Parts: sequence; C-alpha cells; structure tokens
Amino acid sequence: MIRQHPGRVLLVTGLVAIGFFLLSFPGARATGGAWYYISSVGWFGFLITALVFIVLLAIVVMHKMAGHTHSEGQ
Repeated sequence: MIRQHPGRVLLVTGLVAIGFFLLSFPGARATGGAWYYISSVGWFGFLITALVFIVLLAIVVMHKMAGHTHSEGQ
C-alpha cells in the first residue's frame, strides 16, 4: 500500500497522530479517574503513530531516492 499510495498512507497516519495528540489534552492535569487514562492512551498513541509516520516517511524517501516507481500491473 505504501508503494502505490504513499501520500494517502502518510496523510492517514498523520491524521491519526493528530487525533491521538488532541485526545491527550482533556485530562492532561488529572491525577486519576477516566480522563487520566484516556489522556494517557492518547499520548502514548500519539507517540507510537508519530514514530510510525517517521518510519513510513523514511521508507517513501528511500524509494524515491532509489528511483522506484510502481507499475500498473501490480
């Protein structure tokens, strides 16, 4: 999928990362309760998707530098 539609994959990954980042704000100062855990999931989800975004971006850049293009038959 990353080879055929790199822009779409990066866009969706970036939007998911932004969504997780926004989810981390409501309970940022909470020390317990549901919002504390929801915000924790949001923050760690953001960190994971940001890392995935960086790895996917590196893959796309390496494919572009190597001159790979997708063929219509695949």
